[in-house]
Amino acid sequence: MFATPESPARPLVNQGALALARGAVDEAERLFRQAVVVDPANATAHADLGYLLAATGRHAESIAASERAIGLEPRRSAPWAHRGMAQIASGDVDGGLSALGTAVRLDPGNHFAWDAMARTLLALDRPAEAETAWAAAVAARPEDVDLQIALATALAAQDKTADAARVLHRATELDPGSARAWVQLGVVSLVRQDHGTAGEALLTALDLAPGDPDARFHLALLHVLVGAVEEAGTALRELVAAGVHAEEARHLLERLPGNGRVTVPLDDSPSHSGRTS
Repeated sequence: MFATPESPARPLVNQGALALARGAVDEAERLFRQAVVVDPANATAHADLGYLLAATGRHAESIAASERAIGLEPRRSAPWAHRGMAQIASGDVDGGLSALGTAVRLDPGNHFAWDAMARTLLALDRPAEAETAWAAAVAARPEDVDLQIALATALAAQDKTADAARVLHRATELDPGSARAWVQLGVVSLVRQDHGTAGEALLTALDLAPGDPDARFHLALLHVLVGAVEEAGTALRELVAAGVHAEEARHLLERLPGNGRVTVPLDDSPSHSGRTS
């Protein structure tokens, strides 16, 4: 049996991938374009070019490059995913979701496609479907903290706050240095009226990222909810002065009495709809 000759485009594709990994986008594009000229039958070269074009906002070109890759290797998952993302960005949401669906049917472990599908579904106010897609992404990459946080977002959007908190606890265990995970745990805990967990999570987030605007605002809101009037007033005035969540902070300040315990129903407070950000 004769060995299949290696594509002359392969070194160019590999060099392009390395260039893209280090952020040299123009160099990567030049190498990918050289690769498709050297070997027009190299599906990987077309697929990688399609990804780069989508990532840089040239969606029509990305769709064309991805379709060339699909024509060469129709059972390859990645170009279907790239095409789907480009279609959605171009306004063809149904076509894009269909392409992403094909991508995950071909490769159920394609977390990129699952994530793209979930983000689109959540934007369409279809959180239950987004939850299913993000759960599949997490199953494919269980150590990915960003995917864990995204799954919690879809759960919180359905008022499944206990499940969201469980996922976010897992995220903080996976990456204790993720300020974003701690902030989201704090937000969900506020919605659940678990003030102890909320305070601990938000203070941890601020230890990691002292200027985090969401952590600062939600900690101020926690002060309001537990009746810490002086701390709440100071924190809210600082937010207004800094222009950080200024409108919400001003709204809370207007409702803050000079003394006494404050009662602000959580579902009537700004920025709380059962969703994480």
